[in-house]
Amino acid sequence: MQGDFSRVTFDPAQRFSAVLSQQGRVQLDSEMNEQTAILLHYLRSLTTDVLGPAACPVGPGEDGGFKVAFADGTLTVTSGHMYVKGILCESDGAEYWTQPDGYLEQARDKDRELPPGPFMVYLRVWERLVTANEAPAIREVALGLHGPDTTARTRVVWQLDWTALGPEPLIPDANTAPEFLKKRIKERFGSRGQLAARTRRPEGETDPCDLPPDAGYRGPENQLYRVEVHCGGTAGKATFKWSRENASVVLPIRSIAGPTVELDTLGRDDELGLEAGDVVEIVDDASVCRAALDVIPDTCARLYRIAEIDHVARRVVLDADPAEDPHQPNVGTVHERHPLVRRWDHQPPERAEAAEGPPAAPADGALPVEEGKWLPLEDGIHVWFEPSADTGSPSFYRAGDYWLIPTRVVTGDVMWPTDARGEAQRRPPHGIDYHYAPLANVEPSGSGQRDVRDLRMLFDRLGRPRQEP
Repeated sequence: MQGDFSRVTFDPAQRFSAVLSQQGRVQLDSEMNEQTAILLHYLRSLTTDVLGPAACPVGPGEDGGFKVAFADGTLTVTSGHMYVKGILCESDGAEYWTQPDGYLEQARDKDRELPPGPFMVYLRVWERLVTANEAPAIREVALGLHGPDTTARTRVVWQLDWTALGPEPLIPDANTAPEFLKKRIKERFGSRGQLAARTRRPEGETDPCDLPPDAGYRGPENQLYRVEVHCGGTAGKATFKWSRENASVVLPIRSIAGPTVELDTLGRDDELGLEAGDVVEIVDDASVCRAALDVIPDTCARLYRIAEIDHVARRVVLDADPAEDPHQPNVGTVHERHPLVRRWDHQPPERAEAAEGPPAAPADGALPVEEGKWLPLEDGIHVWFEPSADTGSPSFYRAGDYWLIPTRVVTGDVMWPTDARGEAQRRPPHGIDYHYAPLANVEPSGSGQRDVRDLRMLFDRLGRPRQEP
């Protein structure tokens, strides 16, 4: 979640059941957020234990939510509820190409067209952060039209997707579909890569009293660093970006004309604003939601460098025209999709011009993911990428996967778990967590039509109308 947080402290392995305030103490955002996370973890775990990983409630004469139908070459789902890993998904009824958080375009998404052969329809469920920039009603205007936003929200996103069923010898049924889908997703993405973080220490030095002044974290402020995969793929193809503000520095876009972007504001101050030379990306509701789909290395959008700034007119000039990006041709141009400029704090490597020597820097403006070596960020902070420990095959770094690294001036160090030897532990991504649920098989029938086999797990509602004698 790309919010302005001090840190994220919830860890299910700690088995905490509540956060208790003490009198006369400072209130921290991380503690309030941990209480919310504890409660959600309990409720969703309980729901999953009772109902299973995915289930739909039905009543007498009801079809339940998310029932798939196929007609006129497209899919529809019914209105209602479904619980996926305990997360409540709500549908008002939707069609495949116009689903609320799909942002699919038939002219653009030829690879998303439904196949002629048998395929499985499934639901992808995840959560995204929504701030006052995406939902203006969150902001209390009594604090100023462009005043501080006090809180943020999380929104459940569900998306209809499909996977072809050939050439498996058996078509999965309701009992085998969950394991089949899990295996298919694993085949597509493989195991997720891991990351460790530390501050630079001289080799062999163990006494903190003897450390030189340049050892440890040297930043002037406490920060929450975010390391995020930008372009998905295996090491050598994947790229990453990082921010010292958890990528929370975002500025609403008014208009885009070529490489010139007009903004509502250039930021609250010098630390949370824009300057020439900064690296930024352009995002909106569509690009955020489509990130769950666009994970193949050759489909990632590019990052931009700010070439000029007009502080009076609140305009920035980018080093390229966003309309020329083939992977996001319309990003930032639709006001209803709440377009934003998001600042990142890394500096892209210089492009290699020679045909021989080091490989060219990634064209997307991010940093290459290199495994098995400590990579410097800034102020003594280093990160280490490596494959997942549970597989011998290369790990896949999925676009949008991220790790959060709190740093503290008082300790001169990162807040990162270590093992018994004091070595930084390798950890899987802190997010994004995607959950999947099979909905139906769509198979050709002898009449040239399509048969739909329901794969949902249904359960009776607990409360039913009392029957009259």
